[in-house]
Amino acid sequence: MKSKLYISLVALVCVVTSCTKFLDTVPKDTITSLNYYETEQQLNSALAGVFQTLTKIYAHSFQGVMSLDGDEGFYNRSAQNTGIAVNLVTTSESNVTTVWTALYSGIERANLLLANINKPTMAEANRAVIRGEALFLRSYFYFLLVSYWGDVPLLLEPTSSVAQTNNPRTPSKEVYEQIIKDMTEAESLVPGVGQVTNAGHINKSAVRGMLARVCLYMAGDPVKDVSKYEMAKIWAKKVIDDGYHTLNPDYRQVFINMSQDKYDLKESIWEVEFYGYSSDGFNATGKVGIHYGISHGGQDPNYGYSFGYVAITPKLYFSYTKGDLRRDWNIAPYTLSSTNPATKTYWPVYPTAAQASQRHVAKWRREYETVYPKEQGGNSVNYPLLRYADVLLMYAEAVAGQNATIPAQDILDQTVNQVRRRAFGNLLPNREMIDTITISTAGTGYTSAPVVTISGGGGTGGAAVATVATSGTRALTAIYLENSGGNYNSVPTITIGESWMPNVLYAVGKQVYNANKLYTVTTAGTATTTPPTQSSGASAAATTGAVFTYAGVQAKATITLSNLSVFKGDVKTSDFADYGRFMEFIKAERSREFAFEAMRKRDLVRWGDYYRVMKQIALDFAPLGSRAFGGKAGENTSERDVLWPIPDAETTVNKVIGQNPGW
Repeated sequence: MKSKLYISLVALVCVVTSCTKFLDTVPKDTITSLNYYETEQQLNSALAGVFQTLTKIYAHSFQGVMSLDGDEGFYNRSAQNTGIAVNLVTTSESNVTTVWTALYSGIERANLLLANINKPTMAEANRAVIRGEALFLRSYFYFLLVSYWGDVPLLLEPTSSVAQTNNPRTPSKEVYEQIIKDMTEAESLVPGVGQVTNAGHINKSAVRGMLARVCLYMAGDPVKDVSKYEMAKIWAKKVIDDGYHTLNPDYRQVFINMSQDKYDLKESIWEVEFYGYSSDGFNATGKVGIHYGISHGGQDPNYGYSFGYVAITPKLYFSYTKGDLRRDWNIAPYTLSSTNPATKTYWPVYPTAAQASQRHVAKWRREYETVYPKEQGGNSVNYPLLRYADVLLMYAEAVAGQNATIPAQDILDQTVNQVRRRAFGNLLPNREMIDTITISTAGTGYTSAPVVTISGGGGTGGAAVATVATSGTRALTAIYLENSGGNYNSVPTITIGESWMPNVLYAVGKQVYNANKLYTVTTAGTATTTPPTQSSGASAAATTGAVFTYAGVQAKATITLSNLSVFKGDVKTSDFADYGRFMEFIKAERSREFAFEAMRKRDLVRWGDYYRVMKQIALDFAPLGSRAFGGKAGENTSERDVLWPIPDAETTVNKVIGQNPGW
């Protein structure tokens, strides 16, 4: 912290010089709280320093754990046996220490700014906004602290001395009350969402939505102040009633926008901003899509580098139902080859649990990034902290939690079903899209996956790929729908493979079909106008030009379009026997919607489910053979893990802070 550093320097000089003389002299070449905060520009620079805390924690340490501390993903390295990656944390864990230190550094910066905010002469409206953002950020930092560590020191003034190290812990309930107090004041000071141009700064919707989240956490474990359900409902409703926000019709586009540094405040209300690439010298990059993304060594510059650190749990994969577009966006349906250009190899459409566990996180795909080079050291992809979909689901949960009842159907339609309709494509403007592709004839004799072509029907954009068995009859095993397309007014035609054509130069190994039969070129040449028609053996070169050898039967498939009169994702009050069943649905829906957005562990803790769920993850992985290591985090989970330990770096200097239970 700058103030502590400066005070330390003063103390050191006093040892070897005349303290009185030194302290009577105001330094001219050192920035301190005595000679800073003199202008509006300096206040804004100080505010940028508070924001920088977000960049620090979400760029590195937080991203290292945000997908590993719940039931959505696991560290995809079988040799890892220690550390936070496998939930075997110690009090010296570097990731835990880094987050703790960064948060309190951010709080100190905010405290210094707030203590000096009235120094410069400036427009009061501008001063109010700076104060509101600083208050909100400080309260958000405390929200992270209290939800990960429980009781923590509550420091609301700048550190006055390097000797101020023995700071006692404040009970969680009091910390939450201070968070709500500060955020409520901030809400009155920051601009409305329509008055800001990007999701990096704080707006009223961001404050209101985060207040709803804070209140839900306070209503759950460990504080269990159920009166806060009412407050959560009120704050979420303010965001909804503002009328500014709507869901982006395409779930996938939400994250493509982040990859391309495009803002969509109607959906993505607050984001951590990153800038540039790792070697540009600005030190403002993140690792969204690099630490957890589709593994690729960077050979193809369009895909960039991704470590593929995080694979997904079978539980997450199988929680999605047929037609939910979120599954194959959040979870990679393919692998990338280590070549340039990279090629995609698709996973089975109906995987086993072990196969599902091999898939990587794919929510932020580097192929959509627009900043080059796509290095492994960092990128400019923003990270969401609050989305409108979260506000809708929080409102439904708060309404239910008030009286432990199932929300009325109109509430479900306004909230949960809006999120579900987007998930199933019902909000897309080109809703007349492909729903399913069904193999009617698997064919035989394929040497590689044939091209799949979708044409006609009045629409565009439909795309699919096929997979083929590598032994036996070498038939099609599946057709994967890559893009549902849209605007179809009739069922389009699907064609598998390439048709024989006259006057084409064919190379050896090329496969073509004619009259429902599949042929492999065994002697190169230019095709005549006579096609191959035999059902066995090879054609005569004198007749067909190239020699076509019978390989088997051409594969066939059919397409079904979406039924526009049915909202496939909708839920009804009658779907739930009681409040408990509704909450089980909400818990799963939050995972389906917000997978890998750094909320899962804290959600599980506030629901009182963390220990039980993690132990079940261990049981889920136990029979998966070579993939059983995915259950290590669950195996290592104990009841103490609902909270992180107070770091050694803190307990060494703070003799009154104590330690969390079990640590």
